[in-house]
Amino acid sequence: MATVHERFPVAPEALWQALPHGVDAVKGQAPYYDAAAGYVTFSTKIGWLSYGQTVTVKVERTTEGSGLAIQTSLKFGFVDWGEGKRIARNFIAAVGVAVGHTPAA
Repeated sequence: MATVHERFPVAPEALWQALPHGVDAVKGQAPYYDAAAGYVTFSTKIGWLSYGQTVTVKVERTTEGSGLAIQTSLKFGFVDWGEGKRIARNFIAAVGVAVGHTPAA
């Protein structure tokens, strides 16, 4: 399980509109968007090198604008060997491109 937070100097509404770019970037499947609660949840595929992950991304209002709280968890298994953080970082990078902001590395 991994939890990653990232802040963006944009309005939460703009960040919300960019979430599909993040889902596409990590090849998320069956995304469920809950605008009222401000989150999206989706899964990644099971493959030769991955058991797949369940990912939940919440858009939060911050003093600087908005932020993402990304939580990943394995569908099966105990150790993800950093896969959850890689998924979160790729998601953040894609959303950053969509809103015109490059997050710090």
